[in-house]
Amino acid sequence: MKTLLAVPFALALFCLPTTPAVGAAGPNDWMIDGGHSSVTFRIKHKGVSWFTGAFDSVAGTVTLDQAKPEAASVKVTIPVDSVDTNSEQRDGHLKNADFFNAKENPEIVFASTAVKARGDDLEVTGELTMAGKSKAITLVAQKVGAADAQGKRVGYSSEFTIKRSDFGMTYGVEGGGLGDEVMLRFDLALVQAK
Repeated sequence: MKTLLAVPFALALFCLPTTPAVGAAGPNDWMIDGGHSSVTFRIKHKGVSWFTGAFDSVAGTVTLDQAKPEAASVKVTIPVDSVDTNSEQRDGHLKNADFFNAKENPEIVFASTAVKARGDDLEVTGELTMAGKSKAITLVAQKVGAADAQGKRVGYSSEFTIKRSDFGMTYGVEGGGLGDEVMLRFDLALVQAK
């Protein structure tokens, strides 16, 4: 596996509108560092074992003022073509109409609608969109740490479960070939935009 994905999504606490123009970024603007972030997923196979896959690419932006977390916004974008299960054949199947239908729906997107502080952590409510369908979800983004290393950085992780049938992906559910519930994990490193 090129990188261990986590879609089941290693969690989504980050806002990706468009990249701010040079000189336009403020102190509360953050970018997802795709080289140090991951999204992975886990699903039950044949009812007897867990199978884990990943997405090799994740991007996004977050607006976050530590003094006013409720004003935060998060957008995370994951290209479906970056799915990586250590099998080209399986990756191709996941991209077709049985699952993500990547030709018509090339991205998975999480966009926040509300944020609440929970100590250092954040409770983020938003719309998760994939395979052409959207569903409101709420997740907790746990603060992992912060540092001033090659710019200001902060990290968050989130792990949550979705039902893929809510997004029209029912292949293998009947008969138990593949579970309906998918655990997603987002491990996101944010760097302050310049």
